Amino acid sequence: MSAGALFWAGLSWWSVTMGVQWLSAGLARLSRPAAPVRHRAADFSVVAPMVGRRDASEPYVLALRRLAEAGAEILVCVTSESDEAVAAVRAHWPQATILVGSDDTFNPKLNNVRKGFEAASRPVVMLCDAGIAVTEADLAAAAALLSDKVGLVLALKVGTHPGNFAGAMECAYINGHQARFLLAADRLGMPVASGGVTILGRDVLQRVGGHRGFLNYLADDYSIVRTVRDQAGLTTWLANVTPAMPVGRRSWRDVWRRQVRWGSTRLKLSPEVRALVLFEPVIGWLASGIALAVALAASGTAIAWIVAALLGHSVAWLAAEGWFLSRYRLPGGPQAWGAALARELLVPWLAIEAWRGRNRIDWRGTDLAAGWQPGGDAQPGKGV
Repeated sequence: MSAGALFWAGLSWWSVTMGVQWLSAGLARLSRPAAPVRHRAADFSVVAPMVGRRDASEPYVLALRRLAEAGAEILVCVTSESDEAVAAVRAHWPQATILVGSDDTFNPKLNNVRKGFEAASRPVVMLCDAGIAVTEADLAAAAALLSDKVGLVLALKVGTHPGNFAGAMECAYINGHQARFLLAADRLGMPVASGGVTILGRDVLQRVGGHRGFLNYLADDYSIVRTVRDQAGLTTWLANVTPAMPVGRRSWRDVWRRQVRWGSTRLKLSPEVRALVLFEPVIGWLASGIALAVALAASGTAIAWIVAALLGHSVAWLAAEGWFLSRYRLPGGPQAWGAALARELLVPWLAIEAWRGRNRIDWRGTDLAAGWQPGGDAQPGKGV
């Protein structure tokens, strides 16, 4: 390829990727028009699955207790009375309703929450991932978007209060990357899914078969979004609210394994989701910077100026992410920017590891991929 062709190819790719970075940040900053609040805390059944003491952290249990005191029905779900979460919940909330038992599907999380769905008695049902400090205001604002056309609302969790650099990496993945792209895609009208807070009417939950609506695809959050859209004929939205999940200290091993698992899971979903996962490395900071360097080198630019241009590229890239983070008042600063750059450097490696691990997806000791069959034929798994 001639130097001129390399210059224009590199410059074009850098322009496209930088444009995607800023466009995604701008779209993700947009809010849906606020809807009138129509639900009180007493209208909600909150299904809260837990496994182990860490899931039953004091801030989380107290957040659930405050919702109960406001009138919500809180259904804590565990698979066994001997689970450490039981004692941890009782220590902070002796009167909590704790449901015990396990189903036998391929998905340990759904094995735990089915009894919660069946026990839910209020008109609005919320499934909440452990550790997310949902407030009554969050619930009311998110549920206000439900209508005869919108059957499900997701409130994305955002990471706060990282306790070490691995915790900052967790926030960089959850906030600056996942939340930004999911919100941007949602604002474009695309169906998106993510774990966090899932809110839907009890009538809609019954229409899609209760817990079965979460089992038609390997990822339960993606499954319920697709099921509500395809079977119930309703749309799904991301809420304007982003409940906080205090991250605290994390181990690098846990952060990395979680990202690999999510990547491998997305590769088992629809072809368009799989294509996005595989395409991601070529639109990231690293590939974009390489394209810029190639363009400048092809034009005969001196090394010193190429280095300066790459520094400017990095500043502009992080500025777009910072613009998004500022909209939701999410963690920034030197540690956050260092974590963001580390995340971007690891994008190709993550894609490779996700591809290698796509045939065994471990979730707390259970291989999710072993029991699930395409087309929603969910087979029994090992349980929790």
